[in-house]
Amino acid sequence: MNRRSLKYGSNSIILIVAVLAIAVIVNLLVGMGDIKWDLTSDKLYTLGDESKTIIKDIKKEVTIYGLFDDGEVGAGSIAKDITNLLAQYEKLGIKVTYVDPDKDPGTIASFDKDKTKGIKKYDFVVKSGNKIKKLSMESLYGQESDYGRMYTAEPLITGAIKFVTSDVTPVAYFVEGHDEYSVDTDLTRIKADLENNNLEVKPLSLLTGEKIPEDCKLLVFASPKRDLSEAELIKVNAYLKGNTGRVIFLFDPVESGSKFPNFEQVLQTYNIGINYDKVKEMDESRHLPGDEYSFVGKVQSNDINNSDTYDVFLPDSRSLSILKNDKEWLKTYSMIKTTEKAEALSILNQGSTEQGPFDIAIATEVEGGSKVLVFGNGIFITDVALSSQYSNQFAAGEYYFLKTIVNWMQDKEDQTTISSKLVTPKTITVSQSQAKGISIVMMGVLPVLIMACGLVVWARRRHL
Repeated sequence: MNRRSLKYGSNSIILIVAVLAIAVIVNLLVGMGDIKWDLTSDKLYTLGDESKTIIKDIKKEVTIYGLFDDGEVGAGSIAKDITNLLAQYEKLGIKVTYVDPDKDPGTIASFDKDKTKGIKKYDFVVKSGNKIKKLSMESLYGQESDYGRMYTAEPLITGAIKFVTSDVTPVAYFVEGHDEYSVDTDLTRIKADLENNNLEVKPLSLLTGEKIPEDCKLLVFASPKRDLSEAELIKVNAYLKGNTGRVIFLFDPVESGSKFPNFEQVLQTYNIGINYDKVKEMDESRHLPGDEYSFVGKVQSNDINNSDTYDVFLPDSRSLSILKNDKEWLKTYSMIKTTEKAEALSILNQGSTEQGPFDIAIATEVEGGSKVLVFGNGIFITDVALSSQYSNQFAAGEYYFLKTIVNWMQDKEDQTTISSKLVTPKTITVSQSQAKGISIVMMGVLPVLIMACGLVVWARRRHL
């Protein structure tokens, strides 16, 4: 009996020692290898392939300065998430340095000699040569909304790297003065996306100045509610006729029925007509339940879209027309269409309807010259849309809009683009009866089962 007890007791001791030894070895290997897993569904804290591609093509030396002591950053804090992300940039050749301004007061002054950049402790500074870009901790963390947090760290950091390593930064001007969406209050998400992809974004009034600024590489009309004046019309036409003009028009339906003859005159030169209607999609598989005006348009395959065949969510759209006036010097592309079941309700002639399919986005280009892109919708790129309960659906439109601007409008072929991600809280909804059932199982049934198993094992082992 004593020999049997000794035998089983020795086996147990050996097994315990072996398990402990394996646990110690595994922990040592994990610690040495710095192994981490990103368990988020969208891989929020893992550097994306887009950023890796962009950084791989950069030949200049880049340093990211964190203006705080990283040794004092606690686990689970915002700063820790950012420092972990920066460690991934460091593995790709980007130098990362942390400097505490309290211990080295001259650091901030060296980055902001004229004291105009507002750099402070806990900011990040991305530097290459003489160009720098400031990123605040708050901006990297992202904006909170009713539907989650917009995670912006990766696009902002990668965008800053692109900015400081670029020899030229083109300017995109968003026109004001016709009740358009404001780039600083209504389109901040798109503004950030463009800046992250090396476009400087500024507002512009066409009423001031003799002409559109020389540094304008892109002109955007984001849902104007009033027509161009005669003086503004002359400036826009002159900009486009310079053979380097790039203009994007986004027209939401105008319920008042007021017409835009001067906008129409600009677009007619490029074989595009804007219709005074509101489109509804009657194909049940292409619109929200009970709302035919909130539909998804089909991106068309052509020389601009390449092989991209995905859908774009476009609530409250007006239709556009490709005019029947062939011009050898002009190429026209249908970009987004509805199905044949769609209908367009006229705003000017109440009760009048047209049958689809309809163009919701059209692009034209002069051979070797100007380019015009027109959308019959402007809502889909607004902050309200991109942070709504349908944000995931709007994300496809945001990416499509961004990619078209960065690549086709700037004559760049298939350049990698990056945009923000929405971090949505994952919740499980249970009823009161379900909650009681779960409590009974967790607090009553499971403990009894565990105790019963223990008693069975004890009863069997006491006879060994």
